[in-house]
Amino acid sequence: MKDVNGNSIICEESNKICYTQKEAGFIINSCRRHGYKSWGLEQKNKPMRKYFCNSCGFWHTTHHKTYIGKKPKSKRLKILMSAMLFLLVITGVTGCSKKHVQQINASVQITDYAERTVTLSKAAEKVVVMADNSLVVVKQLKAIDKVLALDSKTKGYLPLSILNTTNPELGDLPDVGKTKSPNYEYIISLNPDLILFKGNKELSDMLQEKTGVPVACIISKGDYDFELYTKIGTLLGKQKEAEHLVKMFTEQKSALEKITAGISDSQKKSAYIVVQNSKSNLFKTMKASLSLELAGVRNVAANANKVDDWGFAEISKEEFLNYTPALIFLDKPSSPTEIQINDLQSDSIFSFLDAVKQKDIYLTHSFSLPKDYVYVIAEAYYYAHLAYPEHVTESVYKKAINTIFETAYSLENYYENWTETLR
Repeated sequence: MKDVNGNSIICEESNKICYTQKEAGFIINSCRRHGYKSWGLEQKNKPMRKYFCNSCGFWHTTHHKTYIGKKPKSKRLKILMSAMLFLLVITGVTGCSKKHVQQINASVQITDYAERTVTLSKAAEKVVVMADNSLVVVKQLKAIDKVLALDSKTKGYLPLSILNTTNPELGDLPDVGKTKSPNYEYIISLNPDLILFKGNKELSDMLQEKTGVPVACIISKGDYDFELYTKIGTLLGKQKEAEHLVKMFTEQKSALEKITAGISDSQKKSAYIVVQNSKSNLFKTMKASLSLELAGVRNVAANANKVDDWGFAEISKEEFLNYTPALIFLDKPSSPTEIQINDLQSDSIFSFLDAVKQKDIYLTHSFSLPKDYVYVIAEAYYYAHLAYPEHVTESVYKKAINTIFETAYSLENYYENWTETLR
């Protein structure tokens, strides 16, 4: 059931989604038609029955084999329910039972990235994350214990992520499928309060309609979209943590901008980034890098023409010969078969560069991972320290890294570990 704004109605007594008898029956019959084999170890959570809730006057689904509560028996009660449902849809009142059902005047409400209104009766405690850019945010908000399951893409990033170190148990979470083909029945069986979803409005609406679970579309904007923390923090009841993180990011970003603002254009260094790719193409790079820009380092590939949907540019060898980067950054290889520093040093074209001759080649963290503002800003300090060590001293660099990782990931004195990851 939905209110006039299209939001699911939540029973305050059970915190379950309210359905009409027909809607609840449809969910149960749909699950039965598709079979229950996909539940695996979660067989006990599969929706088995619908039942009438005396608290709110609507129907819920349950994994219990016998009915909870009682069916409405009297004709008078059915007429009363129909009348109250009519008032709910037409006038948008808060519900048939003001005491137990909360809708429009919910305690938690945001506008998501698809301009949809997401309404919860209270902060979410059980969350399915189907947005690869959201999992690190949930972790940084100190709400990782709320996560029940992940989508296939988000789970696939874990081996390369810092979360594999801080929270290795995330690898054991169930996989609810791809964003374009989710396992609706399995999601229903988990009984989540919220789904964080990386998809457009149509897919978000479909997922919410199929599961009956509130869905928040989370597609981060470009540049520094710190609103990402505010939106997710509000949904998870972590507003203070969100404010603290945004404050830290803003302060660290401003501090570095202030330092690099004092560097004249004639002193500015340039850099080229080699991105790991399936073809081991040394001429695949980043057209834009927030970290290089924040560090005050010019990206020699900023005017590249051949750019794909992910922002990666492919440079011709002839075009590359016109570049004279002072620094070269190599996307850190995750296996011996990927591009290594030796490959750059032995390449016939790269060997002409002064940066290669002077061994000014450095590793940088993987560009294949979703954007994490911790790494965007920390990497900027790293680049600036290498380019302008007299301005961004090791002391400044070390303090920034320790502050960023302690605030975001609760990792104290992380500087030594950080430098190890870049060797």
